[in-house]
Amino acid sequence: MKTKEAIEEFKKEIKKLYGNRLRHIILYGSYARGSATEDSDIDLLIVLEGKVKPGEEIDRRIEIITEINLRYNVLISVYPISEGDYKKVNSPLLINVRREGIPA
Repeated sequence: MKTKEAIEEFKKEIKKLYGNRLRHIILYGSYARGSATEDSDIDLLIVLEGKVKPGEEIDRRIEIITEINLRYNVLISVYPISEGDYKKVNSPLLINVRREGIPA
């Protein structure tokens, strides 16, 4: 239950942070597959409009993620990507996210 609550709070805060730039939040990995264990992290892909600079995006959301991780005793791992790259890039990670990811 704490996982669902952590994801809901993350979504709320990320929507506030990015506003109209936010296109999708996608859950992938063990939680999306239903194979998560107590030690699994919560893998989330955030799809944003416009150019995405990963270093800047980490700085923008580090406080949100840290606070949620501590409050719910979870580990949220976030991968930011532009909408264009999400549609075009065929890295193993993105192929996997497209195949097994579910809207968060």
